[in-house]
Amino acid sequence: MTTTNIDKIVIKGAPAKYDASELARRQQQYQVAYKQTSQSCDMVRGGHPKQFLQAVIDHAAMGYTLTDYTVSLDPAAYSTLMRRSEAMQEADLNRINNEVRDAYRAELEADRAKYQSLLLEQLLQAEEQKQVKAAASAKEKLLARLQKEVADCYAPLVFPEA
Repeated sequence: MTTTNIDKIVIKGAPAKYDASELARRQQQYQVAYKQTSQSCDMVRGGHPKQFLQAVIDHAAMGYTLTDYTVSLDPAAYSTLMRRSEAMQEADLNRINNEVRDAYRAELEADRAKYQSLLLEQLLQAEEQKQVKAAASAKEKLLARLQKEVADCYAPLVFPEA
């Protein structure tokens, strides 16, 4: 008879639940990163000085502002980063907030699905163990009944003493 060693599935903890403050913290973190990096900027380029200066003027007219990033004045490759207008940044931040919300939701759903899967495996394992025990118990009862039946079929062995 072989025995199998199956690790019992044990679920620890519970799936994470929606937390408005956690969502706000994550959104704030991404907003700060957006505002403090070049994500809130666009590159303005020009092949020669006049073209470059006109591009800067055109972007300024659309609400862009100059930044502290370096201006490249390499011949035929003039460029600088200009910060988007407040309205453009607001639209970007709304998009970022939605992306962070969607990512947080997907993370919570994945965690919940993981726990559901573990619970299903745990319940299945428990049911299989019950069935194995019931089958073993039924086999033992059958064996005991058959041994009694066999013993009843034959008279005890009579062997004379020497």
